[in-house]
Formats: sequence, structure tokens, C-alpha cells
Amino acid sequence: MFLTANRKQYLAVALAALAAASMWFYVKLILIPYQVQDAAQVGRPRGNLSDLYPRWLGARELLLHHRDPYSPEVTRDIQRGVYGRALDPSRTNDPKDEQAFTYPVYVAFLLAPTLGIAFQMLRPIFSAMLVVLVILVILLWNFVLGTKLSWAGILVAVLLALGSFPIVQGIRLQQLTIVVAALLASSFLARRMGSLLLSGFLMALATIKPQIALLPVLAMILWAISDWATRKRWLGGFFATMGILLAASEYTLPGWIPKFVRGLHDYQRYTGGRSLLEAFLSPGVGTVLGYLLLVYAVWMSWRARNSAPDSVEGRHLVCLLLTAMVCAMPNATYNQIFLLPALLVFSQQNVFKSNRMLVRSFAWLTAVLLVWPWLVCIPLLATSSFFTTGGYARVWQVPLYGTLQLPLAILALLLVLRKEAGVGGRSLASVPRGVSCSL
Repeated sequence: MFLTANRKQYLAVALAALAAASMWFYVKLILIPYQVQDAAQVGRPRGNLSDLYPRWLGARELLLHHRDPYSPEVTRDIQRGVYGRALDPSRTNDPKDEQAFTYPVYVAFLLAPTLGIAFQMLRPIFSAMLVVLVILVILLWNFVLGTKLSWAGILVAVLLALGSFPIVQGIRLQQLTIVVAALLASSFLARRMGSLLLSGFLMALATIKPQIALLPVLAMILWAISDWATRKRWLGGFFATMGILLAASEYTLPGWIPKFVRGLHDYQRYTGGRSLLEAFLSPGVGTVLGYLLLVYAVWMSWRARNSAPDSVEGRHLVCLLLTAMVCAMPNATYNQIFLLPALLVFSQQNVFKSNRMLVRSFAWLTAVLLVWPWLVCIPLLATSSFFTTGGYARVWQVPLYGTLQLPLAILALLLVLRKEAGVGGRSLASVPRGVSCSL
């Protein structure tokens, strides 16, 4: 018996909720206990493991106590909160991430309203805010890209996003990347609504993580200068905001920029700082391809500078910019929140029935890599009553297989779809419609 349309929608929502629950179960009852046990065996400290804490403490020390957040003294104070004690270079099993304050000074201005709250009280509030921001990101991109998902489609997208490992990790680690994702989506929405000053303002705020905002900023600058008369307000909003942020930062901490640059360099040194391309190829080849990918993305930005964000070409450009950033910048799984626009667009295109075998191949590869974690976690959830936590020790890595390959598969699919995206070829409108990280 065939299901009615409404029943199909309810079934899709129920399956998405089950998938999301299974991932949270896996992280809480399998992955984290394994990491706790492993850390105890080798004497590795864990502490609060909050990525918000170094930024929050650095901002508090700067604004309330007038201390340099980039100084070794503040870094040791941060380590005591994040890990429970300062790191000891003589201990080979200590974490390599020094948890230094590796953000621009002006992130302290955004965090200033939270500095009067005890961090233990702030943590649940901030985590709840991140959940809301993930939902907001999906709603904003749905409108900006014109994907026009139904109520059931939006609910499924929200559940699957909140139940994906990269976003679960980002929420549990309290990553400001999710805040940046919301700022970028809001900036593109403001541009579509014609509020160019607001769009430039929001894009400037997104530079609290400059490595993430770089490509969108370059694309928007090219877009603005290509029609100066009508788009100069965007440039005014962006550069005026950046000027205020930089001037206020220099006033608050003179000479901070060299310290920030040195901190970024040190961060890449002690964390490895390899991109996905470098990880799957080689450092040399991956670095070269990463630069070529960034150049290609900028070139495509210039070619598509007059395309509306919800046009076929405009959607392709936004997805390419964000996916290229995920693949070319130092790898962090939680950055995969920026793959959401591409996945939303793919959900509205029947790429599985493309007449090009290469498109179909990468579409199926992307689908398999996307659903694999849930295909593993759902059986783990279903059998949880029959096993102890220790019984899962041998399978803790299995749901993570393919997590790092997913961005590359999406990038490949975007590249093979290039001719069908209205850039020198037929439009996608002619394609049939359809659909190890610590915690």
C-alpha cells in the first residue's frame, strides 16, 4: 500500500528524529566515555573542554583586568580552566592544543555582555543559544537560496542538522563557528532584502574568524565594486564597521595585530593545521590545490557577480565558496556546518537522475557518506539495552568513517555540476526536480 503525501512527511520527520537521537546517544554514551577512559589511561587532562572558555576568559582578562589575552600568563590561566591544569611540555601525553587566545581582539566586544556571568552558568545558556542558531541558519539559507522547503522538509533538515556529528560536536564544544555561520547567513539575507549597510555590518562581525569569512568577504567586495552606484552602501557598512572594530581593538590593546598573527602561526604549529586536501593527498600537493581552489572560487565570484543569490548561478556560487573554504582551510569537523547550503540545494535537485554518469556517481557518494553515521548509530541505539558502555569500545570509530570525506565529495559534485549551474552551460532549471574529534 502506497503512503499518502502527509504520511510520507510524518514518516520522514520520525526517521529524522530517530537519526538525531541516535547520534546524541552515540556521542554521550559511547564516544565521550571512550575518550574519558582513554584520557585516564594515559594521564591526559580534560577539564571543561569548552572552546568558548579561552575566548571568554581572554575577553574578561582584557576588558575587566586589563591583561594581555595573548600573553603566556593568560594562556596558562585558560589551560587551567579548559584542561584542569596548565599543560606540561615534558608530559608527552598532554594535549597539543595550547588553547591560546587566537582570535582578533574585537571578539571580546561581542562577548562583553557575558562577562558578568559565571562561566558554569553561561555554559548551558550558550549551548542553548547555539541550538537556536543552527535552526536559524537553516531557515535563513532556505530563504536566501530560494530552496522553498515545505514545513516537513525544514523540520527534517533541522533534525538532521542538529543530529549530525559535526554540529553535535560544535554544540558540545561551544564553538563560535556556529555564531559565524549565523552571521554569514544573516549577511546574505540582508543583501537579498536590500539592506546593504546591515549586510556589510554583519559580514564584518563574521571576521571574528577571519579564515572562515575570507572567501565570502572577497566575493562580496567583488560583487559590490562591479556596480558601485547601487552597491557602494555594502562597502560602506563593511569597511566602516571594520574600521571601528580595528580602531577600538588598537585602543584597548595597542600592538595587538602582530600578537594575533603570531598566535595564528603558533596555533597551526601545535595543532598541525592541515586542510582536508593536505590530509587526503600530501602536504605539498594539497597546499597547491588548496590555493588553486581559492583562486578558482574568487574567479567564479567575479563571473557570477551580477547573479541574484537565489538564481541557479548565485546558489552555486554560495555553495562553492563555503564548501571550498571547508576543504582548503585547516581541518575542523565542526566547520561542516557550512556545507548546509549545498545540501539544501542538492535536496531540491534530482542529481541522482542526471544524464551525466559523473554527476550521479558523486551524488550517490555524497548520499552514502552523509547517511552513514546514522546507519551505524541507529542500530547502536536499538541495541543499547543489551550492552554495557564498555561493550562499544571496539566500534566507537565506525560512525565517524566518511566524516572527513564528505566535504570533498560535495566539492567534487559542485565542480562537476558547474556547467549545469548556468556558468557556460545549461541551467539546473532543466534538471528534473526531486531530492577524530574530542568532546
